[in-house]
Amino acid sequence: MDALFIAELNERLFTHFTGGLWRVPYAQRHLPVHRADGARLGQIVCADAADIARARAELSPTGAAAQPDAMQQALAGLAEPLAALRREEGFQDTAAPLALAPPAGGGPVVLMTAAAVPPLSVGAALIALAGRGVIWKPAPRAAASAHYLMRHLGPMAAGRLALLQGDHATGQLMARGAAPDTLLWASPAAPPPELRAQVLALA
Repeated sequence: MDALFIAELNERLFTHFTGGLWRVPYAQRHLPVHRADGARLGQIVCADAADIARARAELSPTGAAAQPDAMQQALAGLAEPLAALRREEGFQDTAAPLALAPPAGGGPVVLMTAAAVPPLSVGAALIALAGRGVIWKPAPRAAASAHYLMRHLGPMAAGRLALLQGDHATGQLMARGAAPDTLLWASPAAPPPELRAQVLALA
């Protein structure tokens, strides 16, 4: 695992990725995240309505195109470091297929993923959906691997990918007013009824 990345996690996890850049959140509600052994990895800032509005406004589904081939190549090279980071988070991922047909629909989507979903599978989904534009909210327990994944894929997405860290309350804010075909849920568990989300099988 990248020792420098781990050492800087407390500062890295504080940020969100929107508009192709790592940004300081507007929100001020912090949530600690921990290693599998209970040691602290850092803390995230749970996105609020202002963070969500900025991410939506800065999402760029038009203009410069994302680079899916380059993103796919980068994702394939992340298997080992992500596996090491996932062990820090308490997960033993198995190899996942790195191809995914995008679900039907048009327009930007919100993707919410459970901590148990392997980041390689999430990466495949991000690549497949980048043409539509994606705001991704991972589960807090997967905050570190999510940051690492976006660190490598985000710069090649031409502003079409955003990462907002947060908890269930953040997810509820993101779901407000969203149509079911623009709200995607990836988890071994069914989505909460109030989310009215489309299930995306990634685990």
